[in-house]
Amino acid sequence: MEELQYEKYPKESFQPHSIVVLMHGIGADAFDLIPLAKYWSTKLNKTQFYSLNAPFFYALGPSGRQWFSLEDRDQTRILSEIDHIKPMIINFLEKKLSDSKLIFENLVLVGFSQGTMVALNIGLSINKKIKGILGYSGGIILTKSGKITINSKPNICLIHGIDDDIVPKKMMETTKVILKENNFLVETHLIQNLGHSINNQGMEIGEKFLVKYLVK
Repeated sequence: MEELQYEKYPKESFQPHSIVVLMHGIGADAFDLIPLAKYWSTKLNKTQFYSLNAPFFYALGPSGRQWFSLEDRDQTRILSEIDHIKPMIINFLEKKLSDSKLIFENLVLVGFSQGTMVALNIGLSINKKIKGILGYSGGIILTKSGKITINSKPNICLIHGIDDDIVPKKMMETTKVILKENNFLVETHLIQNLGHSINNQGMEIGEKFLVKYLVK
């Protein structure tokens, strides 16, 4: 099985109490979300952060990576591509948790945009109890019949810019409704004057979520 490449923060080896795995947006790479790890590590100093490189080259640009293709918006195809990369991601999570003598309840997935979509679809369908999912500017990819596969119910925090014209806030709002209907513990935040990005307010909200569930 192909192994995913990644960057980690901090670089020094230590015995973490928890792990946060970050998944970037389309056209970016593992370095893109490392600033989040550096910001959060001040209060989460017993957390090891891993920022993953998506497994595929970005098809619509000269650089960057992608988790799945955006050649069209066909949900069946996108879900099939997420299923294809799911074993690689789970293998990575299991290995890093095992190396640190931790379990899935010590893990939070963090995503931005396409990374959020992957984190949610994998985090809900995996037959493990993940502590939480923190998602920026994204939401769940549904089947054409509007269904999702649920094998786990992590705590969820979704953050979205009101002015996002790449992934409209409606995707987060629809995801919230579906999660509430399925009895998830979910919090959502719409940030004024923010497009398709993460600002200081979003980082602070994310930090509070991570501290709440990972700092003991």
